[in-house]
Amino acid sequence: MKQNRLDLVPVKLQEVDSISMGVLPNGETFLSLQGLAKFCGVAPSSIIMLAQDWAKGEAQLKTRGKQIAELIQEWTDSSEIPTSLYVEIESQYSVSDMIHAVPESIVMAITDYYAHYAQVTKSEAVRNYRRAAKLGLRKYIYDRLNYNEQDIIGESWKLFQERVLNNECPKGYFTMFDEGTTIIASLIRNNIVVDDSIMPDGSLGIHWAKYWKDQSLESKYTPRIKIIHQYPESYRQGNPPIFNGG
Repeated sequence: MKQNRLDLVPVKLQEVDSISMGVLPNGETFLSLQGLAKFCGVAPSSIIMLAQDWAKGEAQLKTRGKQIAELIQEWTDSSEIPTSLYVEIESQYSVSDMIHAVPESIVMAITDYYAHYAQVTKSEAVRNYRRAAKLGLRKYIYDRLNYNEQDIIGESWKLFQERVLNNECPKGYFTMFDEGTTIIASLIRNNIVVDDSIMPDGSLGIHWAKYWKDQSLESKYTPRIKIIHQYPESYRQGNPPIFNGG
C-alpha cells in the first residue's frame, strides 16, 4: 500500500540521544520510525514491521495492533484509525532523501502501549512516556531540539516582508504573489512557517497560468509579461522570470 507523502521540509530535524526527531512547518513534532523504536526501548525491526503490517491492514487484526489502535483513538480523540503509522516527508539528511515521520499523537499511543500494555513493558518506554506526558510531547521535543517557535515565526514575517518590499508590481498589472499576500500572512499569523519550502503563491501562479491559457484570455486582455521576482538571499530559488497577469 502506498504511504502518504507530504511535500514538506522540516523546519528542525536533529538526532538527540540517537533519537531522530523534528518539527514540521505547522509546529507539529514527530519521531522517525527508528527514533520511535529507541524511544520505546524496542528493536527498530519491531517498529518497522509493525508499520509495514499496519499499512497492509494486518497488524490491526492482532492483539497488539488492536490495543495500539484503541490507544491512537484515545490520544487523537477520534473514532478513526489511521491507515498508516507515519507519513513520508522530504529530508536532505536522509540517504533516501525521505524520512518516515511518526506524528506526535501516534508516538504517544505506541509509547503508552510499550510502557503499560505490552506483555513485557519497556523501562525506556516508561521513562520517556513519563517525561513526555509531564511536559507534553511537543514541548518535550521543542526543549530537546532547543527550538523556539516564535523565533521561527518571526523569521517568516521577516522573509515575507522582504519579498513584499523587493517586488513591486508593474503599473497596470498584477502578480499572484500580490494577490496571495493575505493567504501567506494568514498562514504565518496561525503559526505556520513560511519559507522557501512553502510558497502558496507558486501554486496559485501555476493554476492561474493554466486557467489563463485554457480560457484564451490573452486574446481578450493584454498579454502577460515576464518580470524577475526577487527572493531573499536564504531562499534556494534563483530569482527566475515569472509571468504577470494583466
